[in-house]
Amino acid sequence: MSIACFTPCKTRLSPIAGTMRFFAFFLVMLFIAIGYSGQARANLAPAIDISKNTDGDILFTGHIASYRDPGQQKKLTDILALPDSAFQAHKDVPVFGYTNDAIWYRIDLVASNPVHNTRHIDIGPIFLNTINLYLVRKGDATPIWTTLLGDHVPSSQRPVLAPDHIAAFPALDEGSYTLYIRTHSNSTQFLQASLLSNDVLISRWSTELAGSGLFIGVILMMSFIYIVIGAFIHDNAVALYGVCLMAFGILSSSVNGLFLTVFAPEWPYASDLFIGAGTAINISAASLLWVSILDIGSECRLCKKIFYSYSAIILLLSVTATTPLYAIFASICQFSHAGVMSIYIGFLIRRIIRNPRFIAHWVYLTVLAVPTISLLIYYLAINNILPINSFTIAAYPIALAAHLVLMSVLMALRITAIDRDRMQAANIAESTEKIVEEQRKLVSMLSHEFRTPLAVIQRAAEMVSVRLHKQAVANGTPDVPRPVTDRLRRIQEQSAKLARLVDVFLGKDNLNAPQFALARKLIPAKSFLQEFVTMAQRDHAKVQLTYASSANSVLYADETLLSLALTNVIENARRHYPGETILMVAYEEYDITLIIDISHPGLKDMPKNNLDKLRKSLFVTPDADAPDADKDAPPRFYEKKIDIEKLAPHNNTSLGLHITQRIITAHGGKTNIVTGKDNEFNIRLTLPLEVPL
Repeated sequence: MSIACFTPCKTRLSPIAGTMRFFAFFLVMLFIAIGYSGQARANLAPAIDISKNTDGDILFTGHIASYRDPGQQKKLTDILALPDSAFQAHKDVPVFGYTNDAIWYRIDLVASNPVHNTRHIDIGPIFLNTINLYLVRKGDATPIWTTLLGDHVPSSQRPVLAPDHIAAFPALDEGSYTLYIRTHSNSTQFLQASLLSNDVLISRWSTELAGSGLFIGVILMMSFIYIVIGAFIHDNAVALYGVCLMAFGILSSSVNGLFLTVFAPEWPYASDLFIGAGTAINISAASLLWVSILDIGSECRLCKKIFYSYSAIILLLSVTATTPLYAIFASICQFSHAGVMSIYIGFLIRRIIRNPRFIAHWVYLTVLAVPTISLLIYYLAINNILPINSFTIAAYPIALAAHLVLMSVLMALRITAIDRDRMQAANIAESTEKIVEEQRKLVSMLSHEFRTPLAVIQRAAEMVSVRLHKQAVANGTPDVPRPVTDRLRRIQEQSAKLARLVDVFLGKDNLNAPQFALARKLIPAKSFLQEFVTMAQRDHAKVQLTYASSANSVLYADETLLSLALTNVIENARRHYPGETILMVAYEEYDITLIIDISHPGLKDMPKNNLDKLRKSLFVTPDADAPDADKDAPPRFYEKKIDIEKLAPHNNTSLGLHITQRIITAHGGKTNIVTGKDNEFNIRLTLPLEVPL
């Protein structure tokens, strides 16, 4: 593999070739197993001598013949009347898949010696609804022993409260006997039966209870931990993995008989409900888990919706768990689940072909492919396509154990990486806070330093004005020259505005305020705009005002800050096209708002997509200014919930326009970019009007 990585051609073909060879081998083995499973022998299976090995375990596998009763109407007398040719012998475990048919099993027993030892018969699996047992002596029509087992039998009526369906087997005299077993279930139908001595029964019972209890307890504890951690760190994949573990724990407790033993329910359908709900939740959560881990939505949003809908449908159809329809639901959903997992494998193979050196894809492929293939083998076995033997039974549990270990490692890596990013983000936030605090101290110092020269300028202007008036009186001149007084008045006005801006932008109390502190007053809109245009005029940089509203329109605004907002828009436009005339059009709308459209030459002939991006970057909140994630970047072990790159400042927007937006918003207005004439765009400021004077 390491040599192939240096050759582009081999690197590109090796994942495909390896995958195709693996699936070809799997299909060949599957067809061989199917052909082998079809070699069932007709007529009766050989009889078994139960007088031997009375202190051990006598397995009935290989000695069982079956008869299928689709109508579920046949009684024991009808089965006794059937010829031997009506039964089908099974070399391995007899399997019939998901069916609502009643299945009759026949086991011929021989007692070469009298059997007086106390033994118990063990019937599995645990999810068989009803199990009728009839022991008949050869040649007799009346059973000498009968009992009823199954998970539909209330716990108070079960012969033995154990993890399996167990009943005391009667003592037998020397002779030949036949054991008939009738099973009915809305789940998959197969049979495993054995005779156990008391020592074997107690040993197996205690071992199964202890092992199952410990395993399921650990699984449920882990599921709770993962769900809590996933909710705490806001990561769906971790929480969904916890849900998968919880559903698997519920399903395992039911299939292993722990639920029927510990809780001992009297409701006949309790086991069906737990098995059906556990299966549905497990399948749905597993599908959603891999959608989240692989981030399917980034490649195909429709696929993501389809998988979400599939999971929802599986959950809804779990209501059939206590009905005969569950046989149809389970037979379809299990193979569909294997198909969905195969689609996820296809997504991974596609990504590996694109980026074969990204190790996470190979890890995901291993974690996903091993249990999927093993699960498919198990499904084929319990649906009578593959034989149930030691390999097919052990394939899924072993693969599942490996899957749980690998997924736990992946989730640990995922949580560790998320926590590492969180700590890094916290450190950056702490550093940023320190920098901001230092900036606040600097701003406070600058505010104090600015106020001193401003006060000196204002006081000097006042003293110069007073001195000129006194000198004019002393010289016998009635008034000071008009240009001088106008210039002094302008110095005083501009210094007052500058002092106001220092208070607003450099004041300590305003640094953390979400809005500016406004010093509002009623101002005529027309005269305010005309005066502003007069002050904003420059040589070779004209501002043309068109005022189409009533002269009595009144704004309730902070004159200084509103002038600053208009100035920022005009100066930003001049920066793009120096010397071009800026058009300002003001008019009322419904007598409640004043709309001011300011032309912006830099927006002329701009494509609509770029304009929408500019509108979002200029006139939305800072949270929405964050750039989109790089879709071409290789996927991580997890989706980053804290994007550290977004914490850094970006100089892709104009600070002046952002201040304009804040000022207009503080006045109860809004900003936008609108279409003008001749494919031009204007920056629009909308302000609320007061009652006209």
